[in-house]
Amino acid sequence: MLEVSGLAVSYGAVRAVFGVDLEVASGEIVALVGANGAGKTSILNGIAGVLPREGEIALDGEPLPRRTPDVVARGLVLVPQGRKVFPSMTVEENLLLGGYCQGARWKAAKELFEPIFEYFPNLRQRRRQPAGRLSGGEQQMLVIGRAMLSRPRIMLIDELSLGLAPKAVTTLFEIILRLNRDEGTTFMLVEQAASVLNIADRAYLIQKGRVAFEGDAQKLLQDADVLRGAYLGRSGKEATAPGRRL
Repeated sequence: MLEVSGLAVSYGAVRAVFGVDLEVASGEIVALVGANGAGKTSILNGIAGVLPREGEIALDGEPLPRRTPDVVARGLVLVPQGRKVFPSMTVEENLLLGGYCQGARWKAAKELFEPIFEYFPNLRQRRRQPAGRLSGGEQQMLVIGRAMLSRPRIMLIDELSLGLAPKAVTTLFEIILRLNRDEGTTFMLVEQAASVLNIADRAYLIQKGRVAFEGDAQKLLQDADVLRGAYLGRSGKEATAPGRRL
């Protein structure tokens, strides 16, 4: 579904991503893992058109536009890091904004919201509360629900677990699995926490703006030397050899 070739992303004169190649098949859950500052977020932002980029990106074999609204219209949606809710707006108002590209209107709100509330019953109970009053886990549910209203075929989620209690993370991971199974949504999940490998089909280990390893997520999870080298900078195995397959 998604093919990325030679992706490079820079912040002014500072390059953060160096010629990354990756792919995501329809129906997959693919994880991008690595230490803080490895370039994972920059990769997502480059794909989604949030940052200027070099390289080729194709969705279903067709070049992906460089403007974010056009990317969303093509079925690719980014859930950014940091639970970006509109705090003074209600849960319903936040959700409705996610359907903007689909021409959502208040008169269709009940039909639009009901599938979201099936996955996130907590949001149903708080539908008329300001989003700023939700817990961290509920805010993360809200931004995922808002993204769902754009009817994505592939969803890029940046640091789903950031700042959340383990129980909330487990709940969110279970919802990702349900959306993947029931709705057929494809996911690319960026996480610093290696626990995301438990729900992923395949994984890319990002190190210093490059792909250090790629392959089966469970094999990567079981390779303690590789993970130790990527996160701590020391290992019995060399963790900087680019593109190693597991």
